Amino acid sequence: TAAAGATDSAGLIRSRRLERQVRGVELLSTREKLMAGLPNFATYFGRDMMMTALMMQPVWAPAMSEHVIASVLRKIGPGGAVSHEEALGGQAIREHAVVYDSLVGGYLQAARSDRRPAADSLLRRAREVLGRLQATRENYHMIDDEHQLPVLAARYLADSAVTTERTRRFLLDTAGGGGSRLSRLLRGMALVAAQTRRYAEEPRATNLVGFPRRDSVHWRSASWRDSDAGYAGGRFAMDVNAIWAPHALEAIATIVATLSKIGLGQGALDSILPKTAAGPIDRYLRDTLALRRAIGTWRGARRHFEVTLQPGQIRERLRVRLSRMPEEERAYWGKVLADTGEPRDAFAFLALALDADGKPIPVVNTDPATGLFLQSLTAGAPGGSSPADAVLRDVAPFVRPFPVALFVDGLGPLVANDAYASPETWQRFAKDPYHGPRVVWGREVNLLFLGLANHIAAGLDPSLDDALRRTLAAVHASGLEHNELWSYRIEDRRLLPTRYGTSSDIQLWNGTNLAVQFVLSRLRRE
Repeated sequence: TAAAGATDSAGLIRSRRLERQVRGVELLSTREKLMAGLPNFATYFGRDMMMTALMMQPVWAPAMSEHVIASVLRKIGPGGAVSHEEALGGQAIREHAVVYDSLVGGYLQAARSDRRPAADSLLRRAREVLGRLQATRENYHMIDDEHQLPVLAARYLADSAVTTERTRRFLLDTAGGGGSRLSRLLRGMALVAAQTRRYAEEPRATNLVGFPRRDSVHWRSASWRDSDAGYAGGRFAMDVNAIWAPHALEAIATIVATLSKIGLGQGALDSILPKTAAGPIDRYLRDTLALRRAIGTWRGARRHFEVTLQPGQIRERLRVRLSRMPEEERAYWGKVLADTGEPRDAFAFLALALDADGKPIPVVNTDPATGLFLQSLTAGAPGGSSPADAVLRDVAPFVRPFPVALFVDGLGPLVANDAYASPETWQRFAKDPYHGPRVVWGREVNLLFLGLANHIAAGLDPSLDDALRRTLAAVHASGLEHNELWSYRIEDRRLLPTRYGTSSDIQLWNGTNLAVQFVLSRLRRE
């Protein structure tokens, strides 16, 4: 019949798509690393590898987690920083040229000021850079990577499929130089403990983990939304502080407990990395209650990012925001509001970031998808909430329609919604839309799907089934669900999904759809 033929055709297309994704992941896999994409980003990206490894655990053998962890630890910096990206070939030359130019400029300035020792030092460093322009350059300028490493390591160590002997052998291996993998992992854990110490001791917003300065007035977007507008000019990112930092500390607790079980207790750790004695990690290694207190404190960090708007506030802010849109878009989104009866109720969400004073920048965002995913792997709930309440609270923005929240029928959840932020924030995203309110990111969609599916499998709340069905249908209807990211345009009173210009054909993050399909297939069988 026609229906049977259509079903067979859809199944064939799906099988071919899955095969293409498998081949894509194979193409990105090398002996040293997993490349982030092809043809763009064909090199090491620490975050991309670790996030992919976490998401792919349902379908990957433990050897893949080992491969990723080993790759990250091989490049870890002396202070425990995780390399975000390696620059090779022409990119390395360009980046070294920038450093060379800066050093020569400093030399000339010092020479003119008759500061000979400083001038000589700068000139010597410039010559050293010039002599190795093609050397691989590691970039350590992101901060979310550091917190992802212990989470991935803890998941690997807790894997029941990995024997104690295999775990010990992997951790004590010295391949790659720089000591054992365990010593390098402890170095990374020490950095996380140091970064989170101030807030653990004095939990106020300005003690959260902040971005470094980009210049005298701007903060560098040093997490996954790494475009200039990515965090709307904020200093303290919600994803780093409300999600990754608490989970990283919990992961450290898991790692410490596991090491003790496999015969690597305090004495062994002291001999492997005695320098930790000067930092908070040593206290955590010796005093698990202190670590538990820090975890409890950091679980409450989300309160700084919580924003609640009443219907009247929503209505007024949307009126102003829509008034700044082109006429065709204003008419389209106005009709969506009328058709859905919005705004109906109060709206609570986690702000994208805090400004330098610790005040929320009220941009609705998809970053809670990471929290939903990580929560689905553990038993804890943030902020002392029950698991169901915490999950439903974080899912709400994904299923409430844009322009109130994030959901767009026939497209998927937008990565951000700036309707409640300042006009300056609107302008930021208009100039730099990569992580703005016109884009859906496949990475975020897959995190959401995995988190929802895992919570549904755990029997958390029946309403999550509807959330999963709606978002799956919207993303599928876009016709672009296998892209890295996609956008839309409004034309003739219709919303038309469009491919985003810089999207890569083969992307490591896109390969996580294999895990999504596997987890969804298990749900269907159940």
